[in-house]
Amino acid sequence: MNIDDKIKQQLKSEADEIDRILATENKGLFSMMNDGFKGSLRPWFILVNVITVLNSILLIYCGYQFFTASSTNMMFWGIVMLLSFQFQVAAKQWLMSEVNRSNLMREIKRVELAVAELDDKLTNQS
Repeated sequence: MNIDDKIKQQLKSEADEIDRILATENKGLFSMMNDGFKGSLRPWFILVNVITVLNSILLIYCGYQFFTASSTNMMFWGIVMLLSFQFQVAAKQWLMSEVNRSNLMREIKRVELAVAELDDKLTNQS
């Protein structure tokens, strides 16, 4: 076995180990969304979720009114529906960025803990 094969084998074993770790830590979208309810912005997270549900109802209502309205009112309902849709997108974007921030903070804390443990090991060795 030459050096290239040894390097490939080592890289493959490390990649398999990383994949195994990520598979056990991957919690899924619903679990990550639940973590948003436990974070520091919990009241805002709840408020935005409630507003998003209400906006979804408004969006469906505006869509119904748009397709059943007379030709003079279609413009109004269409514009309200588009504005409601844009708000929906913005609210969902904020929610997902909050979930991302929460996961990122958790990972930063894990790295800090790993660095502290490594520092303890290095100071104990010397």
